[in-house]
Amino acid sequence: MIISFEHVLSALPTQLLDGLLVVNVLSFELLPKAAMHKALPASCDIVCSHPMFGPESGKHDWRDLPFVYDAVRVRDRHRFCRFLALWEEQGCKMTNLSCEEHDRLAAGSQFVTHLTGRVLGKLALRSTPINTRGFESLLALIDSTSADSFDLFYALYAHNPNSTEQLTMYAQALESLRAELLAFKGDVPAAVTR
Repeated sequence: MIISFEHVLSALPTQLLDGLLVVNVLSFELLPKAAMHKALPASCDIVCSHPMFGPESGKHDWRDLPFVYDAVRVRDRHRFCRFLALWEEQGCKMTNLSCEEHDRLAAGSQFVTHLTGRVLGKLALRSTPINTRGFESLLALIDSTSADSFDLFYALYAHNPNSTEQLTMYAQALESLRAELLAFKGDVPAAVTR
């Protein structure tokens, strides 16, 4: 993803970009921000953005779906506001965040969601005649995250510097819960221990 993004940036005819607004819509922001600063002429306005929805979650409408943006370098405020208005008019919930803050929050939400869905997917869980609502939610999470490509999942991990820490914390949390279960000596009804 970032490799193709950088390739596309390097292939752009920079002489034709003078004074234009260039916007990315990737799921991570720090690396594209740096790449855009490096590849684009100083006369370009730069906005990093992330519509926090994809083809599945946004297929019917975008009302109340988050749209995150950072005006990295904006000289033409009127044009920038017109760009944001396109998303606002569709009902998006507009959130102005720095690229750094976006990536920190996205690692703890979007990456962890995809990680959890993929971990549960590895368990090959299937619907049963006695599903609880919670289990139905887990099956829906598996379906929604497995509908996205592994490339996206990998990009959320590899191109967001905060995701490595989240993966480590996830593994530690799982091991901590395992240790708690193995060490638990609480009151267990006799019928359960037989």
